[in-house]
Amino acid sequence: MITYDDELVETCRKLLKRSAWRIQYKTRIQLIRESSPLYDNQLYDSSSDSSFETMVISELFVDELLETIPWEKCRYIIKKTVIEGMAEHEVARELHMTQQGVSKWKRKGLEILKEYLIISSKQ
Repeated sequence: MITYDDELVETCRKLLKRSAWRIQYKTRIQLIRESSPLYDNQLYDSSSDSSFETMVISELFVDELLETIPWEKCRYIIKKTVIEGMAEHEVARELHMTQQGVSKWKRKGLEILKEYLIISSKQ
């Protein structure tokens, strides 16, 4: 015989499972957005010398671009989150700041890089 309490417990269990699934899903999606590396589609073939040369030139170019950002903290955040694919909350924990602070620094840095690339492409 099923009582009202049993039905209530079962309903609560279903709601909790559904809520937990939604939270996990949203967290997974956010982690994927935050941690997708800058060069997902550029995999280097280490078997040839030209790909090694391309990789070195690309890394030098990225380092040169990062130097256009005037703040060390901002450069570090861009390098960790965008290039290395580290999650914003992990960088925030490492720097003893909030995830929102990391996000703002990242946005500032990317805006500077965007402006620099636009100006460079016009020359």
